[in-house]
Amino acid sequence: MTSRQTPENHQPLHRGSLRLRLLFTIAMALTPILIFAGFRTYLNAQDSRADRRNMLVEIADRALDEIEQVLSTVDTLQQIYSADIVAGRCKRVFEDIAPRMPQLSNVAYFNEENVTECIALGEVGGSTVQPAAMEQLRQGQMSVRTDAFYGPHSQAWVFSTLRRVNDVDGEYAGAISFALQTEGIIRTLQLTNLPDDVELAISDGEGQIFGSSRFVELPLEWIRLATGDDDGELFVAQDDELGSLDVVVRAIVDDRMYAIISRPSPGLFSEFTLEPIETVGIPLLSFSLALVAAWLAVDGLVLKWLARLRRLALIYGEGHYNFRIGDEFENAPDEIANFATTFDGMANRIAERDAKLRSAIATRDAAVKEIHHRVKNNLQIVASFLNLQRRQVEDPNAREVISAARHRIDALSIVHQTLYQHERLETVHMQPFLEALLSHLAGALGMGESGVDIQSDIADIDRPADDAIPVALFILEAVTNAMKYAFGDDGGTITVRLQEAGDEIVLQIIDDGFGAEQSDADNNGSTGLGSRLMTAFAKQLRGTLSQTSKPGEGFVVELRMPKETAEKKVGNF
Repeated sequence: MTSRQTPENHQPLHRGSLRLRLLFTIAMALTPILIFAGFRTYLNAQDSRADRRNMLVEIADRALDEIEQVLSTVDTLQQIYSADIVAGRCKRVFEDIAPRMPQLSNVAYFNEENVTECIALGEVGGSTVQPAAMEQLRQGQMSVRTDAFYGPHSQAWVFSTLRRVNDVDGEYAGAISFALQTEGIIRTLQLTNLPDDVELAISDGEGQIFGSSRFVELPLEWIRLATGDDDGELFVAQDDELGSLDVVVRAIVDDRMYAIISRPSPGLFSEFTLEPIETVGIPLLSFSLALVAAWLAVDGLVLKWLARLRRLALIYGEGHYNFRIGDEFENAPDEIANFATTFDGMANRIAERDAKLRSAIATRDAAVKEIHHRVKNNLQIVASFLNLQRRQVEDPNAREVISAARHRIDALSIVHQTLYQHERLETVHMQPFLEALLSHLAGALGMGESGVDIQSDIADIDRPADDAIPVALFILEAVTNAMKYAFGDDGGTITVRLQEAGDEIVLQIIDDGFGAEQSDADNNGSTGLGSRLMTAFAKQLRGTLSQTSKPGEGFVVELRMPKETAEKKVGNF
């Protein structure tokens, strides 16, 4: 890369001292203070919009509390009178509720075919005018509120609240319907003490408005923006008589009914949009401009170049040391340009060392894998010697001891085979490793001839290589014991399970053989070599060994190992 250093007396002007350029920029920014006086006015206008919305929302909150209380009361009354309505006493329920709830216009019960079996006003046998809502109840919803519709019996616009009815088996058996007159809901809104120029109305989800002298319908886009917004959205509408109107749309309860709060906009020149000049103050304006100028200076002279340095560091951090900065810092201040040049040189040196380290690691890995391969071959030779020796021994006990030793050596051989085949030498992927071990044991112990089936449930877990040998030998001893003592001539099943359980890793060897009394199962300190080895392996793995059994219900050997041990060992390689 071509050097960018020049003699001190020939530094380009655009690469002067960072400090001088910063001070010059701030001085230039402080000059046009009066020019930005109008900008403060614009900011106040934006704040006034929020104030106007908050004022309308505050007015609406009182009215919405009443509406939400009415809808909450409807839910409660539907649950209380559910049995009476399903039993056909709709008129009596309506007569009982109507004096206390003037918004209520009808009570009905629809069966599972969406036909009325009970209705307070009108004749039974009619079909629902809201099949989509009934289908929602049929699909599992407990309560649905509809958009506004013209009630055929009440001869008025209503909102309907439907509640699902289940039979004794919990299946859909119809729905209870309470119809609420829009006029009654509007009267509830108007009971709130409102300023003279504020109007409250309601709308359904389709934008149809009720109780408004200012609007005929509401834009669906306003409904969409207000849905799910607890604070409400402020919109500005134009009226031929009133001019500009502030409109806040608030969803009521479940986004099926909306409150529309409106009042004439205060206009640009009002207490909402303008504040007296003296409240701003020249000192505050000067200070604000100074901060803005400083920020612009820092952003243009420091932050921009630091962002490029950060991007360069990320590139080097990902190992791309051959990346070169080129002319990217050509126009940067001297301090940052020199730092970038140093950074580039450092990357060159790291790239050279990185290449040497990678080569050394590759050589080391190849050597370690070769060692594991040779150890595995040597262990197989030892196992073959033991197998030949076993054939020459006539004592059954001696033959059994030699066979057990050969199985343990085979397990060690499988560990080393896994290590030199695994990409990471410090860990062992337990699933293929244990499945290979169990496959070997099935053949070596003659499970097929004995009618014993071995099954595995091994989770996708990595353990340190130092843990693989004791785990393999622990499984070997447990499976061998099960083959010796658990089954009769009919055979059985042995299941090896390795799973994560919170902060522990749990290894279980389960058979469905004869089983034993729990007192005999707990006595794992016998003189048998297998029991002593399992206890030793459990201590080596910092685990807890337990054995449970009942006569006729099989035998379970469980080893709980701390999960943290694996992480610490892997980190120390």
